[in-house]
Amino acid sequence: MNISATVSELHTELVNVDRKRLRFRVDRRAYTDDEVFRRERDIIFNKCWLYLGHASEIPAAGDFLTRTVGGYDLIFSRDTAGDIHAYFNACSHRGSTVCRERSGRARVFTCPYHGWVYDLAGRLRDQGAKSGYPANFNADGAYDLRRVPRLEAYRDLYFVNYNPRAIGLAEYLAGAADYLDLVADQAESGMEIIAGGVSLEASGNWKLLMENSYDAYHGPSLHSTYFEFLDQRVASSNMAGTQSGFGCGLGMGHGVFELNLRSGRPIAQWIPPFGEDAKPKIEAIKRRLVEKFGRERADRMAERQRNLIIFPNLVVNDNLGISVRTVFPKSPSRMTVDIWVMGPKGEDPMFRKLRLDNYLTFVGPTGFATPDDIEAFDLCQRGSVHSPHAWSDISKGMSEDEDLLHARADFMDEAQMRGWWAQWDRLIGGAETLEAAAPGDAR
Repeated sequence: MNISATVSELHTELVNVDRKRLRFRVDRRAYTDDEVFRRERDIIFNKCWLYLGHASEIPAAGDFLTRTVGGYDLIFSRDTAGDIHAYFNACSHRGSTVCRERSGRARVFTCPYHGWVYDLAGRLRDQGAKSGYPANFNADGAYDLRRVPRLEAYRDLYFVNYNPRAIGLAEYLAGAADYLDLVADQAESGMEIIAGGVSLEASGNWKLLMENSYDAYHGPSLHSTYFEFLDQRVASSNMAGTQSGFGCGLGMGHGVFELNLRSGRPIAQWIPPFGEDAKPKIEAIKRRLVEKFGRERADRMAERQRNLIIFPNLVVNDNLGISVRTVFPKSPSRMTVDIWVMGPKGEDPMFRKLRLDNYLTFVGPTGFATPDDIEAFDLCQRGSVHSPHAWSDISKGMSEDEDLLHARADFMDEAQMRGWWAQWDRLIGGAETLEAAAPGDAR
């Protein structure tokens, strides 16, 4: 398979654009081929900024959690000075996993094999034996826990990058940063990850979930039961028929759809099922948003809903209840998914309950949407594997002169997905490195 770089608009034979016929297609081998899977692991997940966690998950000194991000086991921790770190979860002695707990609070991390001890800043403090080592054994820090090459944060969201030459996170986020601001600015005292979370493994290529996460086109057909539920809940309105909005690429492969759908938001869109007691409180929140950000931005925060994708694998659903998802490939046909719920710190218990109820009703693991979506991934994967070579079409709403990375169309179209695939093609084809220029280099 030829996936070498070219000088044309596209850089692999797996993505095809026909501007005259307004067709954008993806070869289904991109979802099934072992070599594509290998290159994704080697290139995309080693060059892109990957979400690790939120500062609220390790709020106090000694707090830590362990996660697998891009195939590497990491310790995400806060030291006694309040600084946040990310280390590879492997002892510098023989490579044993150091921390076996998923989360907790500790004063030190002790390797279970030979008893090497590391402090919260990752420094080696003891080798478990007093003999056999010179006094200056670790004077240069060579045996400290190995730090990830890059760790940066935006609005308390921490990302890692395994490429030390990677461009900075702020540059990488491009137009997605504004959408993260829309989430973070909803809370006066900051956002937090609500205790709990869901981890699951599903059939299907990981890119199917990324496409699905901001594909509004499938909603009325695949999730028809949910829209029927909404119609009954909110005064028998035709919720699917009254939606309106747009979808667009945000640069760097990121994308979003943003729409009007009056299904209720704890910040700050009241609907009758929330109850009369909630109405004045939600109206007060809306007034504070207007005072702080102005009417236009407050209306956007309160009245509109968004599904945001940060390339390659982060999903932020700012709608019924804010959720954060990551997806990683296990094989061309299997993925792992982690889902967390986010809300304002110190939120009124009434609104926290509404938020969680809203989340569980739709995108929770047993809600109206998620089981439907997981079945669809399996069906798409099966169809791709057990049928002759074919192409998937992502042309809806395409224009002849659109900038693929920044295209904009109706929210029911597929402009945002074309932006994702254009970036995927650039990375897999070698046209984009996502590296900062070295001193003296021309970018």
